[in-house]
Amino acid sequence: MCHLILLMPLLALPIFWFMPLDFAIPIYAVIVLISGLSYRLIRKAMKKRPETGAESLIGTEAEVVSRLKPGDHAQYLVRSQGELWSAKSHNVLHLGERVNIGAVDGITLIVKRIHPYPKQPSAAGTN
Repeated sequence: MCHLILLMPLLALPIFWFMPLDFAIPIYAVIVLISGLSYRLIRKAMKKRPETGAESLIGTEAEVVSRLKPGDHAQYLVRSQGELWSAKSHNVLHLGERVNIGAVDGITLIVKRIHPYPKQPSAAGTN
């Protein structure tokens, strides 16, 4: 769709039929320049990362808030940018652990552990 802006110079060619060359050439040059600059700005805008929605969370960190029941579609509830999201992970995560958001599956975030979780000291076996 953004390539349609490149048709502007083609659509402006009839200007040479209706105006003398002294006027048509500068007007046509301005149209070509505007077309090129517009195309550049449109391409830059299309390459930008989304700033809203679940896709904007990819690559950011979140905190595990709770673990959901085994029958639920998601495994965890995480807080990212002040919002609660359902999340899945291949790792076993603990409450308060920081995770990285790697992908979005519908409205469920796919997360992975950032740092290895420290093991809890065992109470058994101390004399």
